[in-house]
Amino acid sequence: MRVRSLTRDRRPVTTTRGQREFCAAAADRIIELGAGGNAVQAAARSLKKEIEAGEAWTWRAPISAIAFATAAAAIGLLWVISGGLDGDVGAVVTAGVLSSAALVVVTLRHRTRRWQIEADRIAALVCRNGL
Repeated sequence: MRVRSLTRDRRPVTTTRGQREFCAAAADRIIELGAGGNAVQAAARSLKKEIEAGEAWTWRAPISAIAFATAAAAIGLLWVISGGLDGDVGAVVTAGVLSSAALVVVTLRHRTRRWQIEADRIAALVCRNGL
């Protein structure tokens, strides 16, 4: 069974979470058992490094994320200052909660794992899907 997808130029790539989990477990097991000789061990270590590198978080659209985060923080800050000058504790609390929630939404919407960005980028090049 072929677990990873293949591109048109026959390069194996991981494009789904299931593929990544299966490959990580297989690489760990091969390394743990010391099976297959030097070439197989080197391939397992290389696959493991590739999987670990893909788990790093990155920004999907950094410029728009910065723009939305800056806008949310600025609006929240202005709202807090306005509420503070008016002596309205409710407005200050509401502004703090809503601007923080907006920053969380921006972060969740724009941050993703590096492997997901790569999978989206090469999706049109995949000629055979894996697991």
